[in-house]
Amino acid sequence: MEVSESHSLRGAIDAGALYEFRSEFERLEPLASGSLDDPVSPGELRLRFDDGIGEATTATITVRWSVRDDYNLHYSDDTDRNLRWDVHPHEYTAPDEDGHYHPPPNASSDDDDVDPSCIGVTELVLVARAVHQLWRAGYDAGCVDPLNDATEIE
Repeated sequence: MEVSESHSLRGAIDAGALYEFRSEFERLEPLASGSLDDPVSPGELRLRFDDGIGEATTATITVRWSVRDDYNLHYSDDTDRNLRWDVHPHEYTAPDEDGHYHPPPNASSDDDDVDPSCIGVTELVLVARAVHQLWRAGYDAGCVDPLNDATEIE
């Protein structure tokens, strides 16, 4: 899903970060397998799941990570649900910080539809672990409600 926004990641995509994110996520989640769109000069990592949240039977998290540590993590599934956790400059009224969340069902970029992200860490491995824990909380609950609620993580 291509998203048109008035903001974007700062800097080029960090290929090493995509490889590292994939390694950490696959280590944590047996339902996920990752692939890069281009092994030489990747622009994104796609983590595919053999099962989905609730009624979804498949899901994907597309990861874009820049050399300036901005990121875009886009969840989509076969029920047409979309959401994103992002860290990059933006022009939304809120939140004030660069970290923000575009909730389901369509990951809207309308100003009123953007929330603060519950992911407060910025290190790549910690972000991968946080996204895994959030995805797993949603998977175990059978709904997307916990996907931006760090209090659901045990």
